[in-house]
Amino acid sequence: MRSKSPRIIQSNELTEAAYHLPLQAKRMLWLCLRQIFQKSETDPLEPTYIVKVSDYAAIFQVSLSTASKDLKSAIETISNSSVVFYPANGECEEIRRPWLAEVGLKRGRGAWSIEFNSKIMPYITGLSSKFTTYNLYDCGKLKSVRVIRLYECLCQYRSTGQFIVSPDWLAERFHLPESQRINRAEMKRTFIEPSIVSINKNTVLTVVYSESTNGDFVFTFAEKESGKAKITG
Repeated sequence: MRSKSPRIIQSNELTEAAYHLPLQAKRMLWLCLRQIFQKSETDPLEPTYIVKVSDYAAIFQVSLSTASKDLKSAIETISNSSVVFYPANGECEEIRRPWLAEVGLKRGRGAWSIEFNSKIMPYITGLSSKFTTYNLYDCGKLKSVRVIRLYECLCQYRSTGQFIVSPDWLAERFHLPESQRINRAEMKRTFIEPSIVSINKNTVLTVVYSESTNGDFVFTFAEKESGKAKITG
């Protein structure tokens, strides 16, 4: 499976959206997003995707029975969840929409049919034609959805090697708990610093962070090269 190097592509609008999904639901979303990456530029983008239990089991290294339970749980969660987007243009500064229009279990076929809400598809496939891409195996060992979302944000800025963000932005978009929202030291101790440790250990990035004079978090990172990473900035 590793040789196939499954990749994820998602629009920057989705990377920057506000939502929080449990790990199983996030993984299900990945299995849909990677199908977008596999399409050519001339292929039409459809709102419906097939997610196979066998793919979930193989990619995330779990048994078929666990994969089946995980996907059922993911479907139940994401069916009742919504996501908030923050358009750069238009009359609305934020838009909240449910993820899905319909789901169907293909009986005896070990697969689910996932149909996204048609109004959410432009935000999934990209309004700005700018995308975040990363290898699914890069973050396969990350077990916290909020750490995964931070990793995705870093990948969005791979070309510059620096991601600058305010604590308020992180709290809003990642749905951080109240204890971290109101206490900057708590956010650093229980979210920022453990997240960096996990990303450094389990992905191709090496990350450090600092704080700017105006209070923003400045994440500086680079890809590991021959076991080492060169951090600039």
